[in-house]
Amino acid sequence: MPTPTGPHLCYALAARQNARHLSRLYDNHLAPAGLSVSQFSILSLLEAYQSLKITSLAEMLSMERTTLVRALKPLQAAGWVVAGRTSGRAFDVTLSPSGVAKVSEAVPLWENAQAAFEREVGQDRAVRMRDEILELNLGG
Repeated sequence: MPTPTGPHLCYALAARQNARHLSRLYDNHLAPAGLSVSQFSILSLLEAYQSLKITSLAEMLSMERTTLVRALKPLQAAGWVVAGRTSGRAFDVTLSPSGVAKVSEAVPLWENAQAAFEREVGQDRAVRMRDEILELNLGG
């Protein structure tokens, strides 16, 4: 691989190019379930944690709260997510029974995306890349 020069030295450019590639890969695999990778991430976190405050979910996703609220609207409209005020201004977000079913439908598609990425870059390298990114804990 040649040494990067000029704008290709930019860490942000490299990260964004790769993030777009990964998003397309996962979006293509998740399309039969009618989900994007962002939507799948939201639904799978809600399945794992049962119920979350919007602010906690936004932190887990490294998203602005208002951006998350907009992202939740189509999930609520589809009946997969329920948001309700618990006290004061706080909202709890939970997965509905149809949301649980949607996650179950999407998990094999997500697993196929995982396997496709591992084939593309090698399983060991994929695991190392993920672990290094998680270790950085940027924005989280």
